[in-house]
Amino acid sequence: MPTTSNPAIRNLLTLDGALAPAGTGRSGGGAPSAAPDRPITLDDIVVKTLTVLAVLTVSAVLTVFFALGFLALPALLAGLGIGIHLSVRPRPGAGPVLLFAAVQGIVLGEATRFFDGLHPGVGTQAVLGTGCLFAGTLAAYATRVVRVSAKVTRWAVGLAIGLLVLFLADLVASEVFGADLGLRDGGVVAVVVSVVVIAAASFFFLVEFEAANRFLQSGASHRWAWYVAFGLAMTLVWLYLELLRLLSYLRWW
Repeated sequence: MPTTSNPAIRNLLTLDGALAPAGTGRSGGGAPSAAPDRPITLDDIVVKTLTVLAVLTVSAVLTVFFALGFLALPALLAGLGIGIHLSVRPRPGAGPVLLFAAVQGIVLGEATRFFDGLHPGVGTQAVLGTGCLFAGTLAAYATRVVRVSAKVTRWAVGLAIGLLVLFLADLVASEVFGADLGLRDGGVVAVVVSVVVIAAASFFFLVEFEAANRFLQSGASHRWAWYVAFGLAMTLVWLYLELLRLLSYLRWW
């Protein structure tokens, strides 16, 4: 069974006790529970994911409406810290996940305001594009048009690592040496890089759907639905921000 490249769901699937049947009297972290817990269901994952997305959306709208863009940098750092913490020390709870959604919403709101100010309409287009890609990958997974193999998953993970190294190299070249590698300047290379990133993020949805399906089949505690929602939200945020960037490039042409 392939594992996901998303550290949140990958850790979720390998956490001791997380995949134990809920009725065994063990909590998500493996400790004995006072009473048998009900197993996770698809409804749990759907409801928790929609809740996280609602918090993201409300936070983004409030950021734009009340001009809270000055909070974007602290929110970015807070979101990074919470994301790393949840990835390294996964836990089945709503609090950290909803806090992650709230601070990421501030980042999304300010990013949308910035890009929409430069190119009116790109925010709406990015929202529609993200929704279409999510729905398309879900349909492809549900109908088994695309099958998630271990080999393809390893290729996707390698691509993600390669992109990360590339972006770090671009940052170092720009900040230290004053050189521009052309990865984010709106040119042809920048557009190609954004398309590759969007394709990679879309594929990660397929891998995460497979991971969530395995989780459902395990009969683990319903509380872990929050963590599944967290993993999906991470990729949604990544995809949306990259779509904003790509759409802004295309407006320059």
